[in-house]
Amino acid sequence: MSKGEKKRRRALDAYSMLQRAASMASVQVEQAVHPFGLSASQFGVLETLEVRGPVHQQELAVALGRSKAQMTAIIDALEARGWARRERHATDRRFISVYLTDDGREVLVSTAPARSDAIVAIMAELSGEQRARLARMCRRLLRVLDPDQANASTDDAHDDVTDEHDDVSDDEPDAPAVDTTLPFPT
Repeated sequence: MSKGEKKRRRALDAYSMLQRAASMASVQVEQAVHPFGLSASQFGVLETLEVRGPVHQQELAVALGRSKAQMTAIIDALEARGWARRERHATDRRFISVYLTDDGREVLVSTAPARSDAIVAIMAELSGEQRARLARMCRRLLRVLDPDQANASTDDAHDDVTDEHDDVSDDEPDAPAVDTTLPFPT
């Protein structure tokens, strides 16, 4: 096997493992929020509305990596339960903004600990150094895949240097679980 073929095989293997790990992690997070009557996607919408305030429906779809049709179905379900509401823009009736209701805020508050516990349990399998490295690699991939939406934090400029020489231990506090500037797709 040539050097190019080996590199290609490693890329395909890495992608396959990334996809499988993300899928399995998503299932566990989905199971954590399901008893509250939510899907992980619905939780993501509620969380985004909590962080950003009212958001245009199309902006939600883009931010959470969903199609217009998927976002419409997600918001329909949230609206049916009284957890979100839609309002047309006052001057341009074509634009619909989505708002978090008080009931939606309550369900988000009650669901968040179970979701966080599921995520922490998954990530507990990695050392602090490994979690930090995984976060940097994901940020790098996001910058490549979606440069317009990627949010580079201050330590991203040092990714190449610190990847090989991480000093992060399990004793150091982790970075915040949620990036409030750009919702994490769930």
